Amino acid sequence: MSIYGLRLAGWEDLSTWGYDDTQGSLYAQLTRNTSSDDDGPDIWVTPPRFPVIRTSAGLASVIAAATGSALPVVYAAMNAGLEGDDDESSRLLRLPVT
Repeated sequence: MSIYGLRLAGWEDLSTWGYDDTQGSLYAQLTRNTSSDDDGPDIWVTPPRFPVIRTSAGLASVIAAATGSALPVVYAAMNAGLEGDDDESSRLLRLPVT
């Protein structure tokens, strides 16, 4: 399992994304900065609520729709969460800068 921060304005305090080996899918746990994480994330992007997501771009699209954010902003927020990680896995997850 990999866990990266999601540096999306208004969601950056507790939100994460990554790859779940058990599900064979990328996932996101999205919590608004104004919410408590006591009851879990506001939005949990993972099977079976969502289909298996195998690409970073696919996950970014779901995050953009769920948060009302522009796709290029989500790409940048996901990439920011990868900063400092320079292994093969994180390089494969990196999204193109638009």
